[in-house]
Amino acid sequence: MNELAGLNAILTGASGGIGTYIARALAMQGVNLVLAARSVDKLETLAGEMRALGVTAEAVACDVCDEDSRQALIARAIEVLGHVDILINNAGVEEVVHFELQDPEMIRATIDTNLLAPMLLTRSLLPHMIERNSGHVINISSLSGRTGMPYGSAYAGSKAGIAEWGLSLAVEMKDRGVAVTNVIPGFVSDAGMHARKGRPAPNAIGEVTPEKVAAAVVKALNKKPLEIFVTKRPVKPLIALKALSTNAALKVGETMGVVSYLRTLADDRARKNQKP
Repeated sequence: MNELAGLNAILTGASGGIGTYIARALAMQGVNLVLAARSVDKLETLAGEMRALGVTAEAVACDVCDEDSRQALIARAIEVLGHVDILINNAGVEEVVHFELQDPEMIRATIDTNLLAPMLLTRSLLPHMIERNSGHVINISSLSGRTGMPYGSAYAGSKAGIAEWGLSLAVEMKDRGVAVTNVIPGFVSDAGMHARKGRPAPNAIGEVTPEKVAAAVVKALNKKPLEIFVTKRPVKPLIALKALSTNAALKVGETMGVVSYLRTLADDRARKNQKP
């Protein structure tokens, strides 16, 4: 029996990247959707595709960093769906760059979009879920939030923050009917932020497809774990090593080619910015 059919979800960052894959995976499970992003044209096309799969789908233009926009999103979701069972905090921004060259406004945007916005959106929706004694918050974090990410330090900091906040909130909500899960992908091929870099990830770490990330979201909704890793290679040994010796874990990362890969991306960006 499909236990997800008929549930109602808000999905942020739905207009592109892995958001579209998550939307399709949920619609295939019979989940009704309010799709949120700043680009409403793409959202309308996606919403039409979801309706063709037999679910209710509403496109809502939303800047997750704006309080009024977040409140309007929640109000519209409740108006259209009646109630909200699922919140998927997927909207995010990333920049691979030498930190001393990163625009301070981009640092703020990274923290605002990836960390502060999902916290505040969840805070606004949580009383609705608690009142119903039912709900599930899913945060799309990143492996960089657990292992670090040289040349993406602001991004890694934001993803570490959302992961630890999610785990903390899960404990608070344990006996109040609301589950919280962190979905933690590594490098994602074909769609999303990494795919735009134009270089494949080092073979030692590998890439996962956006379909696998979407499947992990469905699994999270069914199983309600605290976290799910979505990676090509096993990463829990590396995370365990980091807990024992950060220096040793960093050396492993260097050996796997991750640091040099990210440095190359940052150097590419620096060279492009220097062109007249």
